[in-house]
Amino acid sequence: MVRMILALVAGVVSSTAQETKIDPQVSQAIRGGRSTGVILLGKRQLFEGPKGFPNFCVQNKAAKRTELRPKIIARLKAISKVDQAKLRKELKLPKEAEGLWLVNGIATTLSPEAIRMASKSKNVKYIYPSGPIPRGGISGRVSEVLPKSKRKAFSAKGKKIPWNLKAVGADKVWSELKITGRGAVVAMFDSGVNYRHADLRDNIWINPGEETNNGKDDDGNGLVDDYYGFNFRTMQPEVIATGSRQHGTLTSGIVAGDGAGGTVTGLAPEAKLMPLIGWGGPYAAARVHEYALVMGADVMNMSFSIPNLGHTRGLWRLMSEHATAAGLVLVSGAGNFQRETKPVQLRIPEGIPCVIAAGGVDRDMKIPGFVSLGPVEWGSVRFYGDYPMPKGLIKPDVCGFPNGGYPLLSSQNKGYMDPNVRIRGNSFSGPHVAGTVALMFSANQDLTAWRIKEILESTAKDLGPKGKDNDTGYGLLNSLAAVKAALAEKKKTQ
Repeated sequence: MVRMILALVAGVVSSTAQETKIDPQVSQAIRGGRSTGVILLGKRQLFEGPKGFPNFCVQNKAAKRTELRPKIIARLKAISKVDQAKLRKELKLPKEAEGLWLVNGIATTLSPEAIRMASKSKNVKYIYPSGPIPRGGISGRVSEVLPKSKRKAFSAKGKKIPWNLKAVGADKVWSELKITGRGAVVAMFDSGVNYRHADLRDNIWINPGEETNNGKDDDGNGLVDDYYGFNFRTMQPEVIATGSRQHGTLTSGIVAGDGAGGTVTGLAPEAKLMPLIGWGGPYAAARVHEYALVMGADVMNMSFSIPNLGHTRGLWRLMSEHATAAGLVLVSGAGNFQRETKPVQLRIPEGIPCVIAAGGVDRDMKIPGFVSLGPVEWGSVRFYGDYPMPKGLIKPDVCGFPNGGYPLLSSQNKGYMDPNVRIRGNSFSGPHVAGTVALMFSANQDLTAWRIKEILESTAKDLGPKGKDNDTGYGLLNSLAAVKAALAEKKKTQ
């Protein structure tokens, strides 16, 4: 009788353990008997729990980013290759199941029965919702290919320099330090970019291993005709923004608008822009991060905020920490939700500790009424549990200018919205930071991604009580001081 009771108890514990492996959002989706897209997270990951990434940073304090990236990517791919082969065989996964390597996970659509069966595997750590898992990538065209031309060296002479660029010292980085972003690549995780615009056309990134519109995967990266970037939502190479969908054009202009039409809108006017699209869920987002890393992006701007992710926030955090370890600086605006929640919560990706959250102030250094404030809660998130409320994680990290009032690129192929009295949002704070990071990498390519964040914070102009706070973080971005610090660290290692 005692043995029977113990067996029953053990069975209950085992069943409960299996059920807790299935994310609540997945559980809800399969209650009606429908198949759903999931990411089967493998048991082994490069980092485990909240201490994995901080410990890695300490251990690699003296590492060079350029040397660290290939090593981390190789390690991530090795873990995924070995573990996923076993998992595919064990669970008899469909051939079309898509493997990820940024995290050791497999994205696939499974029936409720198959999901429950997967939860019993000791090789599955957790089962997250994947969002859409698009197929394709074997065809598609780039609608417009720019004629190749020799670009002229950037010069601000005779051009208008808006107040926001002067306020963070970007103009002095160009004039005093002779650094303009050359050599840095900024991935724009957004809605596409109108690279036909005169102020962007010389700064669009080009995949050196790909020919356009030949229907072939010339560089062997699994994607066809990804000449200017890629759309991981449709699995097509078209990334140009058209019509009214110019969000990515506006943010790109703040990063690298070179003033060809008479007004310099970009902090890093010679940086390259890599347009990437990946809305829809963590699977597409993981593919965007993987592409940016392999194809050489230094920083990725993410001017979006995703609410109500629940435990899936942990999957985003794991992706972000792995990407940051591999040398990709992640930047996101703090969001425009100050009036919606109390305490105000930053969302994903800006609420992740290693992601640089850009808050905002106006020209008078006052916080606009829409700008999201901290703190951020992680105490309830599976596999983390740090930063519990009420103290939480202090965010944002630094501030840019989200309130508009400075020129933005027009929706046409040339010209500006000047004055801009209508469009505003923390989508514009993030590119101020991403542009500054591009300048820093133009000065020193070897800085680790987490060291970039530390420098940005230590050089910011404090706007509130001394130290970091949940209103303005460490304060207003200081591009000049940050680039000087990057140069100083380069001299130390020479």
